[in-house]
Amino acid sequence: MQMVTGHYGSLWVRLAMHGLYVHTAFSQNRQRDTSVRRMQDVLAAINEWTPTWEASTCYGGHKGIVNVGCVRAGQPWRASRTPEHAEICMDLRVPPTLPLQEARRRAKEFFLSLERRFPTYGLEFETYVSVPGAEISEDHELVKTIEATHTKVMGTPPARATVQWCSDASVMTRFGIETLNYGPSSGERDAEGEKVAIQTLTQITRIYALAAAEICGAQ
Repeated sequence: MQMVTGHYGSLWVRLAMHGLYVHTAFSQNRQRDTSVRRMQDVLAAINEWTPTWEASTCYGGHKGIVNVGCVRAGQPWRASRTPEHAEICMDLRVPPTLPLQEARRRAKEFFLSLERRFPTYGLEFETYVSVPGAEISEDHELVKTIEATHTKVMGTPPARATVQWCSDASVMTRFGIETLNYGPSSGERDAEGEKVAIQTLTQITRIYALAAAEICGAQ
């Protein structure tokens, strides 16, 4: 039940590399040329670059994030071969103040630096998901209304926050609809899974109803 006035977007990047394809029996002293070993070099370079991305994408008291969400190469049913192809997929968190085109340009610059560093790796670059961040003015009518109705029901003003997850506010923002994230939360999952207290649901329902009535001039 806090007002999220801004959140990060996301850019998914795929980096691929190629290498020697050969039977295990003939791979001795040639492992440095395999895609898996090359992938290890690229992962090390990503770890070196991550602080640069974090520092250049700060927003709302947060640093940006680089998450390696997928690494894959070869086939489990054919471990007797060195994989000729490997890939790394990353999730780059992008603040709403940074256009996605600029975020992609920065990611591409990093890729080009990898090409210069590893010219024989057959590197490939692709962005395959792009979701902008979203934010709403702190003095927007919707923000003021939710703050007033929350205070009326709860007795104290709601906290305000910026977060690093994405939401449907990104879609709404793309269509020029200013959007505020505000609602109940289950918090961290525990052994029983996710849950919201009944009291919280009744309180948030009252706040929603009062806010809608206020905005629509019905009270």
